[in-house]
Amino acid sequence: MEDRGEAVEGAAPMILPDEQLRQSSEIFQLLVSAVRDYAIFMLDPEGNVATWNAGAQRIKGYAPSEIIGRHFSTFYSAEDIQNGKPARELAIAREKGSVEDEGWRLRKDGSRFWANVVITAVYDEHGELRGFGKVTRDITDRKEAEETRRALLEQREARLQAEEERRHAENSYRAAQEANRSKDEFLMTLSHELRTPMTSILGWSKMLPSLIPGDPLFQEAIASIASGAQLQARLIDDILDVSRIVSGKLRLTPERIDVGRVIKDSVDAISPTAAAKQIDITMSFSPNLGQMIADPTRLQQVIWNLLSNAVKFTPKNGAVVVSARRTSSHIQISVTDNGEGIDLGFLPHIFEPFRQAESPRTRVHGGLGLGLSIVRYITEAHGGTVAAESEGPGKGTTFTVTLPVRAISTSEGAVRTSFGDTFLHRDRLRDIEIVLVEDEEESRKMLLAVLRAAGAKVQAFDSSTAALEAIDQHIPDLVITDIAMPVMDGYAFTRALRKRDANLKVVALSAFSPDANERRTFEAYLLKPIDPFQLVDEVARVTMPAAS
Repeated sequence: MEDRGEAVEGAAPMILPDEQLRQSSEIFQLLVSAVRDYAIFMLDPEGNVATWNAGAQRIKGYAPSEIIGRHFSTFYSAEDIQNGKPARELAIAREKGSVEDEGWRLRKDGSRFWANVVITAVYDEHGELRGFGKVTRDITDRKEAEETRRALLEQREARLQAEEERRHAENSYRAAQEANRSKDEFLMTLSHELRTPMTSILGWSKMLPSLIPGDPLFQEAIASIASGAQLQARLIDDILDVSRIVSGKLRLTPERIDVGRVIKDSVDAISPTAAAKQIDITMSFSPNLGQMIADPTRLQQVIWNLLSNAVKFTPKNGAVVVSARRTSSHIQISVTDNGEGIDLGFLPHIFEPFRQAESPRTRVHGGLGLGLSIVRYITEAHGGTVAAESEGPGKGTTFTVTLPVRAISTSEGAVRTSFGDTFLHRDRLRDIEIVLVEDEEESRKMLLAVLRAAGAKVQAFDSSTAALEAIDQHIPDLVITDIAMPVMDGYAFTRALRKRDANLKVVALSAFSPDANERRTFEAYLLKPIDPFQLVDEVARVTMPAAS
């Protein structure tokens, strides 16, 4: 027995001689006949049922007399049969020795159950296929439990997803409401900020006819009107800057600049406002501050906005410190005040446009709440960063701008000389012949008065076509033209001029910032509102470069 056991153990699995196969089959039948939890039966080599146990009868519903001799494909659906599943399972069992599968099977009454099936090929001692042993378990309950669990998990995932979508929708709705509220407050603030100086301008304007130039009230009226107009111009500039930023049309003009000089100019510009509140502004620069490549006008705008913000929120007799230092790759400019500070909850929103910590109805300080957002955009356009620090209300604030030393590359040709404001000398433009084209009457009158006061000989027109008729008769030294005009705008007008005289010099006036190609079309491009001194300087530079 031990030898036979060793022989059987060492032989290929399930390869039995005929007599031994018969005896084993009888033993197999005795062992499995009473098993009721498993369907255990034999198939002949063609797949016909050869034996049938009690478990098979219980699970599948067939009596032995009903099923023995029938092909085992009886247990498969028509779709499985059409797809060749029964034949494929036998082929795999022949090739690999056995195959295991799970899927739907059919009972005698046509009902389905989920089955775990193992089919094993049986060979004789000569390697001839004698049939297949097949074991089937009904695991429908387990499958249903798994399906139920999966369905519950899917439902849970669906609920979580729905909850996440609901929260997202609520957050989006709240964000939209907050954005609308911020914009509504901004419009209220804008209305207030524009109307306040307008009250002064209109009031003094109505009083001027009744005043004489020597009257002190006359000088006060002139100063108040100028101050109100400058304030409105700054508000409009801020709005236009934000519009350019949002639309991606903000353009930088890089130059090699003296950083200390730009900071000092910004401090000088804010000093009168600081002096009125008796606020002391001190400067602390590292000795190696030197030069960098940046847009001087925009950089000065950044520093001025930070200084203006510091002075606005610092009480009387307060202090503001402007410091700057240079590393090997960056320049860092800080503005520190000992003023009102910033609430820690509002600090993350400090650089967002249209956001102010104060309510527009109860606020103490003026402004549109755009200055700091403009600071952030201009700084980032230079490749830098800006940060705000405050320990809370009443503890002051520090704003720090960090800029790369070579924020913007430039060529020597891009470096230009800045022309500062000068007093309006009456002979500065003496004998220069100018044609002025401006369709807006009040602006035309002001420009005409400024140019004539500087000594120029000026012909003024309200349209490009009228100006062309005059130029056809006599070519002037210079043409100054508005850009946005009906019928023929400034660009079309300039092209028509250059056809008449390719060397004719043209200065453009516009409320819109030009791109690089548009700027190169003209000898100078001035943005409205026009500063009289800058206008005279530019005309002198263009027409008399050696003298200017």
